[in-house]
Amino acid sequence: MIDDDVIEAFRAKADAAGRGYQTLINEALRASLTENERPLTAKVMRKIVREELAHAR
Repeated sequence: MIDDDVIEAFRAKADAAGRGYQTLINEALRASLTENERPLTAKVMRKIVREELAHAR
């Protein structure tokens, strides 16, 4: 499950950009998969979400 605060942050970012929040989440996940071919662990996912939230503020 994705935490509610994460979803809300992506919704806010998506609204500001005039895009869909699920699209932004998918893009963040895809970017994480190609970034140095690292496995998507919980630690990596938290890092990605923090980075995306920082850009949304």
